[in-house]
Amino acid sequence: MIALSISIAPMTTLSCVLATVNGGDLVRNILVMGICGTGKTTLAGRLAERLSCAMIEADEHHAPEAIARMARGDALTDVDRWGWLDRVGAAAHDTGVQTVIACSALKRAYRARLAERLGALDIIFLHGTRSLVVARMSQRTAHYMPTSLIDSQLAVLELPEGQDVLPLDIADPLDRMVDAAHDFATRPRQSARPFIPQGGKP
Repeated sequence: MIALSISIAPMTTLSCVLATVNGGDLVRNILVMGICGTGKTTLAGRLAERLSCAMIEADEHHAPEAIARMARGDALTDVDRWGWLDRVGAAAHDTGVQTVIACSALKRAYRARLAERLGALDIIFLHGTRSLVVARMSQRTAHYMPTSLIDSQLAVLELPEGQDVLPLDIADPLDRMVDAAHDFATRPRQSARPFIPQGGKP
């Protein structure tokens, strides 16, 4: 990846991370999405390491009261999520570099909210059987999300579609998933919007 220093106003210089894939195509931020228990954080971390880029864990940007509600088994509403999504988008934007974002982003409107701040996103959609997700979540000991929220998340999930979406079955080996995600993230593309850090137009 090539970081170009560009001046957009007198005395103001930004680091604008631009194209580097196959002859100058622009890179995109990457959203790793799916319901709880699908391994978003693990895959996003591995992919960010492979790409030598930043990684944002959306769960870290929930308000304390939202975390308390989910820990009680209460699903969040759209109203609860708008501020959270804005904080996630701002955190990714402020890295100043390409970023992999681990975020449920279950609805199209949630993904559109992130894209308003970050431009076009590459989306990696993690999916699996309910029984596998339950088994994985039952083994977690350090997370506030109870298994009772699986069905509410499945109920509101709106499947992502299009050429900028890579579905991955979580039953596959992790290394194979990371390889597929890396190939997807580094494929040639022509229409990505450049990422400009804080201070310029997103």
